[in-house]
Amino acid sequence: MGEHNKHMHIMKTFECLYTQAIDTISSNVHASLRVSQIKALFAFKDTHCLSMKDLADNAGVKVPNMTPIINRLIKDGMAERGKDEKDRRKVMVRLTPQGENVRSQFLAHQRKVAKSILSLLSEQDKVKLLTSFDTACTILAKIS
Repeated sequence: MGEHNKHMHIMKTFECLYTQAIDTISSNVHASLRVSQIKALFAFKDTHCLSMKDLADNAGVKVPNMTPIINRLIKDGMAERGKDEKDRRKVMVRLTPQGENVRSQFLAHQRKVAKSILSLLSEQDKVKLLTSFDTACTILAKIS
């Protein structure tokens, strides 16, 4: 296997495992949500109101792709759309109390799953894994 193919295989394997983990979280916490909606809930990060552009950037998608995801969250009562008071052209999205509750459930479950997985690892493997994630984040931040 060539070096490029090896890298692609590693990235695809990680993506597959990560998607499976999100699917597991999704099915355990709120079965009706799609992975894209879960990503949108996580895109709010530590706030409950962001512009469509900021949400799209945080979720790693383009604004036109984010629109149907947010529309579904609005339809499900988890978000609402509004205008920025300072710039009426800017579309803002706010989590409703229901959306904040679902997001909190996902975050709590995500912490529980991570804690459970880490508890299965030796101290040495935990350090290797977390160091690897930290290194990957540092490197990927350079290209974003």
